[in-house]
Amino acid sequence: NIGLSTLEPEYRDILRALGASKFTIFWKIALPKTLPEFFGALKVAVTLAFIGTNLMEIVSPHGRGLGALFDSGKTNSDYPLMFAVLIALAILGIALYYVVVFLERIFAGWAERQAD
Repeated sequence: NIGLSTLEPEYRDILRALGASKFTIFWKIALPKTLPEFFGALKVAVTLAFIGTNLMEIVSPHGRGLGALFDSGKTNSDYPLMFAVLIALAILGIALYYVVVFLERIFAGWAERQAD
């Protein structure tokens, strides 16, 4: 919503005056303008969803994933298992983040900021 609300009305007015349809205005102006904000939000959302899912598995009595495996290691004092699960979770979390970064480069690579 922030990306679309920051769309300059001049762009929309110029394209309308040139006969552009609403779809063309969305496709050529609004969508490219919102993609950087979308992918920024998606990186945060994927990270928080991954953390939340694994925390829920740890506290859930019926979990079957890595969170439940971590909890099993904690219950049985199997510290190597707990450490292995933490490493696997870290690798999966980083991989998910970089999947979004990869998609961002494909769809919004033109908006990449250069470091000074």
